[in-house]
Amino acid sequence: MFVDGGGGGGGSAPVTTPTYSGPQQLQIEPSAIPTALSAFQEAHQAVTAKVRDLHALDVREWAADPVSGATAMRFSERTSGGGDSAMACLEGYQKQLERVIKTLEITKAEYTRLEGSNAALWGKYDA
Repeated sequence: MFVDGGGGGGGSAPVTTPTYSGPQQLQIEPSAIPTALSAFQEAHQAVTAKVRDLHALDVREWAADPVSGATAMRFSERTSGGGDSAMACLEGYQKQLERVIKTLEITKAEYTRLEGSNAALWGKYDA
C-alpha cells in the first residue's frame, strides 16, 4: 500500500473552510452560570490534555524507507504544521474556551458581589 500520494480512495474530497457570520454570543440564565462555568472548565481541561499529547507525539520513519519517511513527514505536517493543522485547531479552541471561562468567572464574581452566593436566586425577583 502506497500512502504518499495523498491517501487512498478515488478522488479527493473538496477542502472547505469554515465561514463565520460574526461574533458569537453565549446567553446563560444567571442561575446556570456556575454549572456552565464548570462545564467549560472541564472541556478546557480535556482540550489542554489533547494539546499536551499532540505536542508529545513522536512521529518517526518507522521502516527507514522513502514511503515511511514521506508518510511520517505528511502526518507531522497535518498534526503540527500550518494554520489548518490539528494543533492549530485545538489551540484555537483552547483559547476560545479560556475566553469564555474568564468571562463567566467575571460574571459569576459580579453576581456574587451583588446578590450573594445563592446562585439559585440570581436574577429571580418577586413580582
